[in-house]
Amino acid sequence: MRSIGLGNAQNHRLKLITSIVLLKIYIMKASRYLFTFAAAIIILSCRSTKITSSWKLGNAETKSYHNIMVWAILPEKDSTLRRQVETHLVNDLIGKGYHALGSLEVYRAKAYEKLNSKEIVDEFKSTGVDAVITMVLLDKIKEEKYYPGGIFNPAINPNGRFDRYYSSVYEKILTPGYYLSTTDYFWEANLFDVSEDKMTYSVHTKSFDPASTESLAHENGLLILKDMVKQKIIKNPEPLIEQ
Repeated sequence: MRSIGLGNAQNHRLKLITSIVLLKIYIMKASRYLFTFAAAIIILSCRSTKITSSWKLGNAETKSYHNIMVWAILPEKDSTLRRQVETHLVNDLIGKGYHALGSLEVYRAKAYEKLNSKEIVDEFKSTGVDAVITMVLLDKIKEEKYYPGGIFNPAINPNGRFDRYYSSVYEKILTPGYYLSTTDYFWEANLFDVSEDKMTYSVHTKSFDPASTESLAHENGLLILKDMVKQKIIKNPEPLIEQ
């Protein structure tokens, strides 16, 4: 009878250990997916555009320009992004009381050709453009990081117990990893005073993993316009409304 009772106790202990191991494996898997979700939330919340450097000509005066052209200098393969960038900044300028237009509206079929000086100046004169804001995408960096499964779970085996060792190794060896991808955009914007034929303002911005090119164009345009007002390059006739 003692041997039967001892056997039952050992079976009960083995079932208990097995249950504990399975529970720990479940908790570890759940924590890994929770971390993945949290990491994704952090990346989404960090999406933003910021100014990395800003410059203005020392003797540049604050002006109210009559007709500002926004010119995004991008290749034809980025035509959608070019239109979005020009449209958003043009609308932001119009919202502040300026008359503005995009280069795509002016040059149309010639928009993606290399124009000579005469063609550029002739269009400025015919449209009454007295300032040009250029937008250039300096760089676009895609980064993809791989996170092995269980890499964030420390080894659990302080007492040398098999169940803890097994669950820890199982998590690290058998749980699949995952990828997180981000894209950074680096921009340069310059303002040229047509009447003085010189650049009076320049700014560099960085956009970290924007949700879309539409939001990228919107955030970048607002930020550049705010900085031009702050640097007293253009006047601010009306308060800028956040959108």
